[in-house]
Amino acid sequence: MGLWSKVNSVLTGAKEKSVDGANEVVGSIIPGYDYRMKRVRLDTDIAVREKLTRELEKSLNTLKEIGSLAYKDERRDILDHLKDVTNTIDLFRMEIANAEYGMSTFFKNDEASYQDIRRMIEFDAKMLDEIEVVSKASDLLYDGVLEGKTADFVSQIVKVKRSVDSARNQFKDRKDFLISI
Repeated sequence: MGLWSKVNSVLTGAKEKSVDGANEVVGSIIPGYDYRMKRVRLDTDIAVREKLTRELEKSLNTLKEIGSLAYKDERRDILDHLKDVTNTIDLFRMEIANAEYGMSTFFKNDEASYQDIRRMIEFDAKMLDEIEVVSKASDLLYDGVLEGKTADFVSQIVKVKRSVDSARNQFKDRKDFLISI
């Protein structure tokens, strides 16, 4: 069961308890995760962005290693698709690093509404789930290359890119949400 599935099942419970439970679920991956208290909201946001960046860097390094192997094997068809994915990951990492919405009222106000906290937890869980898919898929692709299993490699790379794009879109939606509140 993915992080989003766990969070979603907890969020269907009683209002306050569901946020407590969702914080615990995401907190198992990101220590100190909690949007309920003003003094830790911005720290929680920074921790989420750092986690996303670390996971993206791991995937990027794995994909670059695959690119090196493909280059040695003169697999130019694979290199083009890998370049597209690695460029997208780099762009996403830059968007995360340059996100400037600490001035959002969400981080400034003493109180945050249940709905706003819930929405932030949903965004974070969905993004972290997608990034986990990217990370695992990158590792599986690497293992497949080492084992010589590259028959459906291009379609797998396209799926990895789709997951990166999905996480990027979630991040953009999260950014828009923070700016709007």
